Amino acid sequence: MAEDTDPESKTEDASPKRREDARKQGQIPFSAELVGAAVLLAGIIALSSFGKPLGEAMLGVFRHDIPQAFRGDLTAVDVQMLIARLTLVALSALLPILGILLAAGVATSVVQAGFQITPERLEWKFDRLNPVSGFGRLFSFASVVKGGLGILKVLAVGGVAYFIVVSRVGVITSLGHGTVGGAVVASWGLVTRLALYLAAAAVLISIIDYVYQRRRFETQLRMTKQEVKEEAKESDGDPQLKARMRQIGRERAKRKMLSEVPKATVVITNPTHYAVALRYDTTRDAAPVLVAKGAGAFAERIRQLARESGVPVMERPPLARALYKSVKEGQPIPALLFRAVAELIALVYRLRGAGITP
Repeated sequence: MAEDTDPESKTEDASPKRREDARKQGQIPFSAELVGAAVLLAGIIALSSFGKPLGEAMLGVFRHDIPQAFRGDLTAVDVQMLIARLTLVALSALLPILGILLAAGVATSVVQAGFQITPERLEWKFDRLNPVSGFGRLFSFASVVKGGLGILKVLAVGGVAYFIVVSRVGVITSLGHGTVGGAVVASWGLVTRLALYLAAAAVLISIIDYVYQRRRFETQLRMTKQEVKEEAKESDGDPQLKARMRQIGRERAKRKMLSEVPKATVVITNPTHYAVALRYDTTRDAAPVLVAKGAGAFAERIRQLARESGVPVMERPPLARALYKSVKEGQPIPALLFRAVAELIALVYRLRGAGITP
């Protein structure tokens, strides 16, 4: 994308081709904040589902395995077995949670970017070491927005923590006066409430960031009128070149038709506006075939070439117009015109038999 183009001159929406090119280069609207919020929400859900089994498993280790290990002489083998037991219990309880977190992060990324690997994004670019461009990125509007979101996150975390502490100060002060189990339950409730509020704040921030990233992406993709014209030329071809190619094609078709006129059986004229050359060879044609046709100056060339080649030229205005408008070059005449054409060709044969050239 042309980053150095004046943004005010980009007045046109991005074309499908420009969007596809940008996607191939890995340029897509992507919000890392949205991924973080999704992972945080998934973590809360996972802990709500698997937190109790995890706590019970770890509590079982501390209630049974550790006391049992210290009943006798503690050896190095006992320590290794205890560590292995703790690791196994922790992993078996944490793996589902980690799997959910990974799935949430991957799913959110795929929803935004799709399944796409972009080698261009992995290439090392030396301009990233350029201090001038580095300062440009540092003080760009995008950096300001990113910094603002960072400040907003800090304020959100601080505000949520302050709100939880102030609203639950009684519960917090009573933690040291009850049982250990009661303190654990109360602490878990505080942590859960704090996580829920933080998740709500993270979702709000991620929505703001995603909307900004989307708008920024659309702004960067916009095109100038000149870019639209250049893309149209690349996609559809230069209009002048296309016109020239069409002209060359018409000239080739005319030359081909003129080469067929000397082989024609008869040329039918309007007499001045149209000229149609028909060939009827009983050894190859099931019906008369139109081998050349023209209007105006080209019709005159057909008539002139026919006379020079000894091909009969017959004036039949209605028939000439009908053939010109209804039959393409190289095609047999339609059945509707068989009788009129057959009578004309029969007349040509009779005149030739009498030694007369029409």
